[in-house]
Amino acid sequence: MTTLLIDDEVPARTIVRQYLADFPQINIVGECADGLSAVEAIRQHQPDLLFLDIQMPGLTGFEVLARLERIPRVIFSTAYDHYALSAFEAGAVDYLLKPYDRARFRQAVERVLAYATAPDVALQRLLQRLEETKKPPSAAVTPTYPARLFVPHGTRLVAVPVQDIRWVEAAGDYATLHTRAGQQYLSNLGISQLAQRLDPQKFVRIHRSVLVALDAVRELERDGSGGFYATLEGGRTVRVSRGHADVLRPLLG
Repeated sequence: MTTLLIDDEVPARTIVRQYLADFPQINIVGECADGLSAVEAIRQHQPDLLFLDIQMPGLTGFEVLARLERIPRVIFSTAYDHYALSAFEAGAVDYLLKPYDRARFRQAVERVLAYATAPDVALQRLLQRLEETKKPPSAAVTPTYPARLFVPHGTRLVAVPVQDIRWVEAAGDYATLHTRAGQQYLSNLGISQLAQRLDPQKFVRIHRSVLVALDAVRELERDGSGGFYATLEGGRTVRVSRGHADVLRPLLG
């Protein structure tokens, strides 16, 4: 596992470096003293884990995460306790309140290592929260929809532009996103949850296990029982069940 130490205080980075000596499986690939250099270092090294301060020159720790397309696991390390709720809402694995001792540090790191082999609860929580933190302020009566979805990819989250999603297929409790370029991403969210997050003017449920982008539909063929077969951009054919056929009325002349 690789990590970056991001803190504007040299003694704070020194403490983390010393405590990490107890964990030879974690390799420090760099250190940063401000938010802007942190963003560049994260993009360059693609670490699995960040030890991240919150109040720093240039950008705060939260602003650093907001600029990333792939977000590693994060342990926040700060002298301020009032950021704790925001940190966990942003998907933090742990929150170290300075000054902390070696035992408390070990607890945080062992939690990260446990997540490396256990179901990825931290990433799932971050996935559910991240679009909410990125949405612009709006009136309560006017729903907004994210321009991109974050899906797990190894130990990171990858941003998938919603405009690139052509159709979504249920995969048990999860869902597979199929993109314009033919890529597939497994989302931690189920198809019903995704149907609520995506703009219903652009995405429609055509089957209990299929959600499609309306502008991806290239051809419709009646199946003789009240439903359709829809041919999508790229040649994929999916069935529109009779119970969901009405959602395609905007496409029918």
